[in-house]
Amino acid sequence: MTHHAPEPLAFSQPQLNVRAATHSLRVAALWQVLMPFAREIGNVKISTEQVDGYADITISFVRAPSAALGAMVDRLGAMTWVTKATLI
Repeated sequence: MTHHAPEPLAFSQPQLNVRAATHSLRVAALWQVLMPFAREIGNVKISTEQVDGYADITISFVRAPSAALGAMVDRLGAMTWVTKATLI
């Protein structure tokens, strides 16, 4: 009899994407919003689109309450330098 170890369950980590004009990005302001959940951040990806002039920061969370993520999106979306804040 062969015994196979159970495959790990696939799950997606919640991700927050923040877009701003390349020269308008306020990293310190972004981190102030993220600070309460800093321990839950698993990965940060920063990319720029030279042609369009935008920078995107995508933050992956190991875990974070969906209500807290929604509040982050609302808070970031209200900032004048943010073009778009979304959960992906």
